[in-house]
Amino acid sequence: MAKQMMKLTVEEVRANIPYDLICMVRYGCTWSSGRRRRAWLADFSESEREAAGRLFRMAHDWTVGRGVPDTVQMSRKTFHLWQKLGDFCASI
Repeated sequence: MAKQMMKLTVEEVRANIPYDLICMVRYGCTWSSGRRRRAWLADFSESEREAAGRLFRMAHDWTVGRGVPDTVQMSRKTFHLWQKLGDFCASI
């Protein structure tokens, strides 16, 4: 079965993916708290935690690096992980 891919423009990425929030929380002081660690282990599976490492690097690059590319292609699973990470970061 082929993966269904989504193609997003810069405006769609900015409207739907909270990459700047994810970057600020991940590389900020709240990331090192015990509360965050416990919630992280409870809310995310091992495979999601591994995939999130790549998304954290992308969020950092998009926020303080090169910016968001003109078009971004990702699977629906990755899009939902972005959303889940955004919700998680907003909650801590």
